[in-house]
Amino acid sequence: ASAKLIEIGCGLGNVARPLASLGYQVTATDIHEPSVVMARHRNSFPNLTFTVGDPTTGDLRPYDILVLTEVLEHVSAYRDLLQRIARGMRPGASLILTVPNGWSPTECMCRPSYAMKKYRAGVAFVHAVKRMLGTEDVTTANEQTPHVNFFTRGRLMHLFADCGLRAEAMVPQFWLWPLYETFFSRHTLPDGLAGFDFRLAQRLPVAWTSFWAFLLIKQPDTKP
Repeated sequence: ASAKLIEIGCGLGNVARPLASLGYQVTATDIHEPSVVMARHRNSFPNLTFTVGDPTTGDLRPYDILVLTEVLEHVSAYRDLLQRIARGMRPGASLILTVPNGWSPTECMCRPSYAMKKYRAGVAFVHAVKRMLGTEDVTTANEQTPHVNFFTRGRLMHLFADCGLRAEAMVPQFWLWPLYETFFSRHTLPDGLAGFDFRLAQRLPVAWTSFWAFLLIKQPDTKP
């Protein structure tokens, strides 16, 4: 039987659809209903279901693999969120988690916009600048989701250990590509630039890269 997988905070389904194409039985969830409505409209996979809500308050043990991509940086109570996920998982289950390097060039340049997004007038201003630059958010329909946490690798490793999660592997992702995508997403960028930037990130110090992807394993001594 295919592995059962759940993505928490799926946005527009940009991660869930490729996972479903691999044959997994995928449940994708988000608390932002407009994003889920758009994701359902784009879905063509019978093995992919989009739902509205917060699954971390329930039982996550039926799932072999959990996915949390670019979520922790948006949530003020990020520690509570990850603890709920860890408590709901069965021992031995895997959590694939990605998070931005809080001190990467992209994050540092975007911080003024994150601060402005806390206010309605600021959201309108950021939206106007995006139109002028020719860019858009390709991951969610929710424009009022600024980054409120800026992580270092050390801080994340302590967080994982506190939640009873063992970091089995970590892959650095990209150097400057997220900066190009953030500011020029509607423009045609050179073919191969993303791949070159990703390969370059594998040679750079971890602290210089833009995103980190972790494979986390639920430890047996974590309380259910």
